[in-house]
Amino acid sequence: MSEPWDASASPINEDTIGHHCFGCGGLNPIGLRLRFRPLEGGGVWAEFTPAREHEGYLGMVHGGISATILDEAMNWAVTNEGDIAVTARMAVTYRRPLAVGRRVRVTARIDERRSRAIDTRAEIRQVDTEELLAEAEGRFMRVSAAQAEAWRDSYGMQYDDSPFADAARRTASANR
Repeated sequence: MSEPWDASASPINEDTIGHHCFGCGGLNPIGLRLRFRPLEGGGVWAEFTPAREHEGYLGMVHGGISATILDEAMNWAVTNEGDIAVTARMAVTYRRPLAVGRRVRVTARIDERRSRAIDTRAEIRQVDTEELLAEAEGRFMRVSAAQAEAWRDSYGMQYDDSPFADAARRTASANR
């Protein structure tokens, strides 16, 4: 996924700053606090520098943290395209270990939409070398109208024009 990385673009998940999501919430003291930006042509990207708290084996990031980064990216790719969905399944392939202290970039895109199911893919690369470290394929299921409305009211109330609030409205109206 070779794309221009526009770090000046506003994060699409700015409305999660006041929440406790482990992947993107700004209030979670042990969370990853990922900030996703849009990719030209669809999809999202974020950069992250793993710290010692994310370590599994000495100097290596725990595989569960890598999986969380991939899952979060795929979910925000879905949200950025206008749907609120939850992970139904995810398959991760680990190519090389993520190193503690070395900056990585995650990218995610939607592959296909079918009824309530949305198929996605994501990858993590080393920022300085572009080496592929991990990749995933996921299937996300759109939530019910009631759930989308509840989450819109809970998460989207600070920024009513945010991608999350827009996706929640779209999901709620599509599932009626």
